[in-house]
Amino acid sequence: GPASGGPADNEGPKLISIQPNIKSQKINPHEKIILEFNELLDPISIPASISLKEDYKIKIRRKRIIISPNKAWPDNQILNIQLSRRVRDYHKNIMAEPVQLVYSTGAPIPHCYISGNIEGFSNQNIIDVGLYRWPIHDSSKVIQKVEVNKDGFFEFRFIDYGEYTLGAIEAVLTDFNYQ
Repeated sequence: GPASGGPADNEGPKLISIQPNIKSQKINPHEKIILEFNELLDPISIPASISLKEDYKIKIRRKRIIISPNKAWPDNQILNIQLSRRVRDYHKNIMAEPVQLVYSTGAPIPHCYISGNIEGFSNQNIIDVGLYRWPIHDSSKVIQKVEVNKDGFFEFRFIDYGEYTLGAIEAVLTDFNYQ
């Protein structure tokens, strides 16, 4: 556990190193993605804080998260990894901002983004913002979702050019039509 004494720890963990670099193209199908933080992580907070469509395994080693493919990363695909602000340290402090990583196993990485700001919220609450194709209808599926940072700012990165609809909720976004 953390050492006692010294000033109170009121800040969440900060990501200090990423291997391989974000936007790496043609990564190895068995490449491990290693995230290193500035302090010890609460391992209980990690599994539910990672969002990735492909099958993966994680290992948590003190200040590191190691993400590897279950078998192999799919060929000619984009890997979009979302790391929630819910990653916390042993003092239950959450991260100040979410992390979005993108890698390619051969496909070109989109270069567009959408950013914005949510006003009038408590920075202790986590707000999910969902990105949907325009026009939205009952069977619309979320393309991507992100969390706002502690200042209310959000950004959808690495998306294709097009028209979109955004929806935000002060909870975990699972089914926009229902929620």
